[in-house]
Amino acid sequence: MPLLEREREVLTTIIEAYIATASPVGSRAVSKQSPLRLSPATIRNIMADLTEAGYLAQPHTSAGRVPTARAFRFYLDEVMRLRPLAETDQRRITDNLATAGLEVGELLRRASRLLSGLSLQVAMVITPNQAAARWKRLDFSLLNPGLVMVLLVLQGGLVRTRVIEADPGVTADDLVSYANYLNHLFTDRTVTEVRARLVRELDEATRTLDALCRQALTLARTAFDHEREPASEVIVDGTPNILGQPEFTDAGHMRELMCVLEERTVLLELLDKTANELKTVITIGGESDLAALADLGVITAPYGMGAMSLGAIGLIGPLRMDYAKLVPVVDYTARTLTRLLDRHL
Repeated sequence: MPLLEREREVLTTIIEAYIATASPVGSRAVSKQSPLRLSPATIRNIMADLTEAGYLAQPHTSAGRVPTARAFRFYLDEVMRLRPLAETDQRRITDNLATAGLEVGELLRRASRLLSGLSLQVAMVITPNQAAARWKRLDFSLLNPGLVMVLLVLQGGLVRTRVIEADPGVTADDLVSYANYLNHLFTDRTVTEVRARLVRELDEATRTLDALCRQALTLARTAFDHEREPASEVIVDGTPNILGQPEFTDAGHMRELMCVLEERTVLLELLDKTANELKTVITIGGESDLAALADLGVITAPYGMGAMSLGAIGLIGPLRMDYAKLVPVVDYTARTLTRLLDRHL
């Protein structure tokens, strides 16, 4: 059932007080802080109703209550108003990321450090899965007779280099012709698509006795066969930030949290989901179906190139995170990453 107006006000007051203090909130404090001007006795009755409805919990025998995950979901969906990100923080994010250089890995590591510093929570960044990245340009460089450097540029500024052996008779002009042919054939295809098509194209070139195509495809296949596509990985920064939160003074709770942060597959699942949804997502309590996150909140946002997602960034912290303040931080950082990656096209 929808909450009555005074129930909404009492619950909002308790949630905001709990975000600020991390301590159970009593009826006397609510009576003083709420605009309703109700007596502590009336507030206690309302709090009892909210507790029965699953919005509040009483962790100790004291009269203080704490908001549940259900209460926070209500607050996020019905009450919370995002606070605009200060211009000083916008400049800090933009300037820090803009000076990270063209190497995407360094850009993402800097974004992770920046997020943890601004939020005082744990920051997470999932790197692009290069198997899904699209071919932009390939170049061959003749290092020595029979020795060729391959440089593959993928959309989003991802770069892969490899030194391979080639026929000693191959010239620099040959390599230019090979690269032109391969770029015409594979531009805008994903690495996975290219790897699969190489076999078919090489077989076709062999049957038609097309020497240029065969040599070009053989070099490309050699370059791709020397390595596996790097899988997405998760960069994590700021673990000490969360360990200092009051919620994690209990040793058992802290161990559970550390297991979550160490188990990268859990974080990867969260970030992957956001990357696919193409929007900022707040996950609280047990909404993720991951028991280890029952007492945590997660804010995630995708980054990419235009409408194409490459990965996601996020924050993980206690359930009482200041979402109104932190969501704009995550969102602005993700949008800044996207703008910078667009320049790499």
